[in-house]
Amino acid sequence: MLSRRFRIPLLVLLLLPSTGCAAAAAVGSALGAVFGGLAYMGNGTAERTFVVTLPEVWPPSLTVLRLMDLTVSEGARDEKQGALKGVGSDLTVTLTMNSVTARATRVTIEAVQGTGGKDRATASEVLNQLALLLPPHSLSRPHLEHG
Repeated sequence: MLSRRFRIPLLVLLLLPSTGCAAAAAVGSALGAVFGGLAYMGNGTAERTFVVTLPEVWPPSLTVLRLMDLTVSEGARDEKQGALKGVGSDLTVTLTMNSVTARATRVTIEAVQGTGGKDRATASEVLNQLALLLPPHSLSRPHLEHG
């Protein structure tokens, strides 16, 4: 069985010779799935907006921190914003959640290694793990017209 990492690129290669809107839609969806995991990175943080409410983002966020063997030391939320902090022996991960609309939530993650060095790779991985735990409808995909 092919690993997950190779399935989508292989699908893209197999569909390239095809013609028509169905092939274009399939290739677009596959590319969206590959690049959908990329997060905006700025100032050592990873950020992404998901099409789910803040209460729907909260439980998977707790799960990701626990899967990383981090102890949740702080957590507070209401309907518009929330924050979680996971602490390990040499890593602190802070998740900040803000409602963008009634059905969209922006998640910003900051990971700090040791005494202050921001860890972009870990922040991005936390965001990717969160995306995997959210329902499939939370990932925005482009709409293609039939042609």
